Amino acid sequence: MAEAMTIWHMPLYKKLWDIIESGELGNVNMITVNFGSFKEYNMNNRFFNVNLAGGALLDIGVYALSIVRSFMKDTPEMVFSQWLPSPTGSDEQATILLKNTSSQMAAVALSMHSKQPKRAMVSCEKGYIEIMEFPRASKAVFVDAETGERKEFAAGETENALYYEMVDMEEAVCTGDASIMKLSFSRDIMNIMTSLRKDWGMQYLGEKW
Repeated sequence: MAEAMTIWHMPLYKKLWDIIESGELGNVNMITVNFGSFKEYNMNNRFFNVNLAGGALLDIGVYALSIVRSFMKDTPEMVFSQWLPSPTGSDEQATILLKNTSSQMAAVALSMHSKQPKRAMVSCEKGYIEIMEFPRASKAVFVDAETGERKEFAAGETENALYYEMVDMEEAVCTGDASIMKLSFSRDIMNIMTSLRKDWGMQYLGEKW
């Protein structure tokens, strides 16, 4: 059993992680992520219905936090936030700040009632990587810190996102090596999201803390 998190399996991210790991771009120091959708208030749909675990954090925030975690060397241990509840009591908006023991920092802005680009920026010592439509991205742009030169990275196809998930899951089952499924990352994200909701006092039906 594993989380079907698209970001873990897109070829673009596997390529970017290898580049970061090589040290070619220097250390990752800061990550900023935006993700916002405009949804009409409606208690009956999953976006705002707290009985269906509605809210920005679990619906779209999981992607933002996952990309943050994927570019961090270790688990964020300092997490601060502010939030705005919707009329139904779900989390309509949130801003989240994170920092780990490697002094890497991240800022995440989420909204379920105002449109934002699905944009991630990974700031390194030698420039920054910008990724648009990041949950299923197939392209990214690196901007050099000194020259401003832009270099495009591309890998995979957006429309094959679910296929990449299945291929990696099949490999994990057949080899017995589950590392490709990033289970520790999924655990970290769930722990962060639960701790945030505890801070907000936002508990779902039947949930016990």
